[in-house]
Formats: sequence, structure tokens, C-alpha cells
Amino acid sequence: MNCGCIAPTYGPSLANTCGGGSFVVFMTLVNSFITNQCDISEVCQRVIPRSQPECEYDFVVIGGGSAGAVVASRLSEIPEWKVLLVEAGGDEPPGAQVPAMVVNFQDTPIDWAYQTESEPVACLGYPDEKCSWPRGKVLGGTSVLNGMMYMRGQPKDYDNWKEAGNEGWGYNDVFPYFLKSEDNLEIGTLIDRRYHARGGYMTVSRFPNQPEIANDILAAAWELGYPISNDLTGEQYSGFAIAQACV
Repeated sequence: MNCGCIAPTYGPSLANTCGGGSFVVFMTLVNSFITNQCDISEVCQRVIPRSQPECEYDFVVIGGGSAGAVVASRLSEIPEWKVLLVEAGGDEPPGAQVPAMVVNFQDTPIDWAYQTESEPVACLGYPDEKCSWPRGKVLGGTSVLNGMMYMRGQPKDYDNWKEAGNEGWGYNDVFPYFLKSEDNLEIGTLIDRRYHARGGYMTVSRFPNQPEIANDILAAAWELGYPISNDLTGEQYSGFAIAQACV
């Protein structure tokens, strides 16, 4: 590959995320193809870690996930400030750029592989009634493992933080920043403009294609009496929907 810059050290290969035999051969070919596409692997846009850090910093940001990376980036806009971003994991693998490959990287070295507590009404098909809770141990955090899905937190959670004494963290306080960051391409068609915005850094829309079973699941949920929505980050926060993503 010749992208005009030095290739960094990537995370696990797709070939290491599946069983043996022909699957490994196929995934090796897929991983090689993705890695050698400069516009997919983004080799020239990746951060080169410093082998010798400075002795002093103005700010130290712990965790290079979705929030930490943005905080470090914004702080670094002040030229005279020195900012250190610390992340336990390495750089994301090129295969993580393909949303359909998201499950391949769960329970790998870039996943903390947490589990939920035992649930009496959920995760009943899993050992000890505990679900997997993928969390990214990688630069980019869980955004590397979430299939690019776009979902805001529950308003009640933000309001609980404010009630606990965290002024400025109520849902009405953070809502303007959701709008500021978003460039939603489906406003006026599927999405209510009261809850979304255009012009931000983060492009949001549905994937152009969905598997047929997605509509079957929506139909089954409707038949059972569950709410169906085009948007679970607007007026309604519970129910069934085809999720939007950062695409």
C-alpha cells in the first residue's frame, strides 16, 4: 500500500476474529483489501503515539473514546495548551470501518468484554442470565464496536445527574449540544426537526438498505402491542425502530 505516509500499528486482523479453515482465508483477503484502501483504512489520518511523553501537561484526558477524543481535540485548539490523551488500547483495526463487521471485534483484545448482572426478565438465553456488554478498549472507544449506531441517552438519566448536584447536566442543558453536533439528513422526511438539526460535524441517517427481517421484527412488535417509531431519539425514547447511524 502506498498512501503517502507511514502505516501505523493496527488492532486485531479480521482473520483473528473467526474460526479456522476457509473462514480465516476469506477474512484474511477481506482484511487485506480493506487495509489497502487508503480512503477506508485512513492511514494518513491516524495518530502516531509519542514514545516519550512530555514531563508536564496542561490537561490530561483519560480515555480516548467518543467523549475523551472530542474533549482532547477541543482543548488542543488552543495552541499554547499541551494536552495528553491516554488510552488503554491501541488504534482501531481497518475492519472496524465496515459496520457489518462489528460483531467480529466483540470479545477480542479491543473489547473490555464486560457482562451485565443476572437479570430475571432479560438475557435468559445466556449463561447465568448475563448479557455481553461490549466496551471499546481502543482509540475511539465503544464507537469502534457499536456498528455506527446513533442513539442519545435517556432524558431521565441526565435529569437524575442534575438532581444529584451536577448542574448543567440536565437533559434540557445538554440538548442544544446534541443539535450542535448533528447533521441529520432525514429531517422533514422521517425525522422531526424539533429534535434534530443540520450543519453539525456528525452526519446522521439510516443505512440505505436494511435486511428484510428488520421490517418483520417491526411488524411482530406492533402485533404484540409495542410502540413503533421512526426516531427513538426524539419525542419517543422507547419502542422499536430501524436505528439511525453515523453515515
